[in-house]
Amino acid sequence: MAKRKINRRRKRAGILRKYFFRYAVTVVAGFIALCFIMMFFIGSQWWDEKNISLNRNINNICETYITLSIHDNPDKSKAEAAAAEMTLHNVLSTMGKATLSEYFITDIDGNVLYCSDCEAGKSHGCENHRNYNVADEHIKRALKGRFSDYIGDDDFDIGSFVVVAPIIDGTEPVAVVFGVEDAITGLVPYSVRIIESFFYSLIIALIAVFLALFFITRDVALPLTDMQKITALYAKGEFDHKVRENYKNRELNDFAKALNKMAYELKINEDSRKSFVANVSHELKTPMTSIGGFIDGIMDGTIPSGEAKKYLGIVSNEVKRLSRMVVSMLNLSKIEAGEIELSPIIYDVSAQVFETLLSFEKTINEKHIEIEGFEEIGSVMMRADKDLIQQVIYNLLDNAVKFTPESGTITVFAKNDGEMTRVSIKNSGPGISEEEIARIFERFYKVDKSRSYDTKGVGLGLYIVKTIINMHDGEISASSKQGEYTEFAFEIPFADE
Repeated sequence: MAKRKINRRRKRAGILRKYFFRYAVTVVAGFIALCFIMMFFIGSQWWDEKNISLNRNINNICETYITLSIHDNPDKSKAEAAAAEMTLHNVLSTMGKATLSEYFITDIDGNVLYCSDCEAGKSHGCENHRNYNVADEHIKRALKGRFSDYIGDDDFDIGSFVVVAPIIDGTEPVAVVFGVEDAITGLVPYSVRIIESFFYSLIIALIAVFLALFFITRDVALPLTDMQKITALYAKGEFDHKVRENYKNRELNDFAKALNKMAYELKINEDSRKSFVANVSHELKTPMTSIGGFIDGIMDGTIPSGEAKKYLGIVSNEVKRLSRMVVSMLNLSKIEAGEIELSPIIYDVSAQVFETLLSFEKTINEKHIEIEGFEEIGSVMMRADKDLIQQVIYNLLDNAVKFTPESGTITVFAKNDGEMTRVSIKNSGPGISEEEIARIFERFYKVDKSRSYDTKGVGLGLYIVKTIINMHDGEISASSKQGEYTEFAFEIPFADE
């Protein structure tokens, strides 16, 4: 028992781990994809912001350069020229430090004149730019107009974002200004700061999501494990077990209710099957034993020849009973297989009831049963398969005669109102309880098996009756009052061709 519980817990834990792992991998993959998407948008936003910033600063540099008349002004003294260059240097240096970018100005031949890294009081570039010449292709491109681009060559480091604009004095370009942003020192720190914030937020979010996933997975996986265990028991024929119906998930509750209903129906069918097998085995064995015993007695002389006819009559009745039983089972098999097709005709059903009653004349006389209702019926037409309805009427009358006590009454009724034909057969007698009458049309069900009234049936008659009536699109009902009567009534649509 303990080992079974341990195996059950391991199985439940295995299913929980499996589903939780699948969901967790999906969530993590989603977050990783989100990180890449976020990196793309962060990079795009950084480039856009730097483009705007560099262009704005280059505009200021161009205006300052023209305003200070840095280029080729013979009217300026050396002191004025030095002051102008100092002012331009301060502008470049301030912008470079403020934006962590690099700015430098070249002549139209590509020689560096001023840069943001130049020391105060010195011109013609810093140590890095002194005697530095920008490639002709960049100068020619700049002289055609302003441009922004990612450049990585001998002039600029790989991954450098460069904004270039010509400085126009009048109508002629006199110099070129470059604004350079290194992606490694610019984008990477910017991205790292955002990614760090996102990472910590992601960790918190993942913890919350994993906790939620755990409970969600548990609420789904554990009920499925329980249902799997119960259905395994159903497969073994143990239908008494039930699945819990108090899960948090409404769909799982509906599924659990469906499983329990299925188990209930299977249990009923299984009980009916066992009862049927037992009844059929008994009903086949008893008459066959009697038949064999009487025939052996006649053949070996145990039964005197003068009494042979009497016992042969018993054998004949037992053979007829076996024949009826086999016919019932064959009819049931054909009906359920859909092999029986209706051949409806219009005929007098009251005459059919009367003719069927004649086959029970001997038993009716022996029990002194009184038949009532025929004087009020008259001719009643029905449109149906006559042979199948004959079987219905025979089974109902057989039950009525069987359960009617000595000196009891059987009342028959038939009526056609133009739309429906109704037939009822009512007998006095012990009646049927409400609980049993609700199941009386079930296959293999026998009313109160403790009684001795119905010792020769297997519980197929009324099921076949109901099936035949349903095939005619009709309805059959049963009503009873214990200690007084039992009545069966059926009605079938009437349509005159």
